[in-house]
Amino acid sequence: MKMSAISLRDIRSFHVGGAAVELTGQPSQDVRVSPDAAPRTVDLNGHYISGQLYAQHFMLENRGSEVPILFWHGGAMTGVTWETTPDDRAGWSQFFLRKGYDVVVSDAVERGRSSWSPYPQIYDSAPLFRTAEDAWYLFRMGEAKDFGQRRPYLGQRFPIESFDQLCAQFVPRWTTNAEASISAYMHLISRFERVIVVAHSQGGWFAQTLAARLPERIAAVVLLEPAGAPNLSKDDLIKAAHVPHYYIWGDNCDSHNAWKTYKSDAILHSETLRDLGGYVEVMDLPKYGIYGNSHMPMMDNNSDEIATMVADWLRRDIH
Repeated sequence: MKMSAISLRDIRSFHVGGAAVELTGQPSQDVRVSPDAAPRTVDLNGHYISGQLYAQHFMLENRGSEVPILFWHGGAMTGVTWETTPDDRAGWSQFFLRKGYDVVVSDAVERGRSSWSPYPQIYDSAPLFRTAEDAWYLFRMGEAKDFGQRRPYLGQRFPIESFDQLCAQFVPRWTTNAEASISAYMHLISRFERVIVVAHSQGGWFAQTLAARLPERIAAVVLLEPAGAPNLSKDDLIKAAHVPHYYIWGDNCDSHNAWKTYKSDAILHSETLRDLGGYVEVMDLPKYGIYGNSHMPMMDNNSDEIATMVADWLRRDIH
């Protein structure tokens, strides 16, 4: 089916957050920076910009909403999550542009075009890297023992033939930069009067946190399988309850040790918000007869169906 054209009035990219950090006492190095160039001395002492976030803002010629959608990715990922799917279909950024929303796709602190900082001089540890084996089981493509044969769960909706293409997206990550990430996301949100945040996995933890810090700026958060929930004070929970929350869960969470815990923590958070008067909707897809979704619903073969649910919720309950 031929898709409608996307008419843009502008595309901007920028970095937000971060600060200069000065390093001293570092050794100089003689480095050949190009294969055929003479070596030159590189002095590693000086100032580094650290903790910044990269974002790309797509602005429609004729938008249908004054509120843009900010797309936040998960751990070891970048904004590519929301662009073209691993099997070459249009991603959610294009889907919601066609629905009339300006969109902002970002690479979180330390990921992708945000870059990362020297360690252990600025970051206090080496990065973590994600293996294909880890992703296979954590993203619930199939049982861990079935990775070698690439045998997926029965009815798996992720396009398994494109699994290696998904793994090509993985980038280094740290687990110690939460405050820098929160600060950068706050700077990003503050560039706009109000925003909708669509967040996946680790990004969902940040979205739930920011709902408590900037409730007046966040029109809604859409949480695709958030990796747990923040431990918020009662006052912060009351603030977060002012923001509508929409949770989406796929298949096989309840038989996976990590996801049982992540999901139960997030469900408890959602129930607390509801008890405090918040508007919360939980779309547990198998309970609604939609089976086979992985941890990557924005890439599964029914990604447009799920995006349509989100768009309908936003139109019905937010606007």
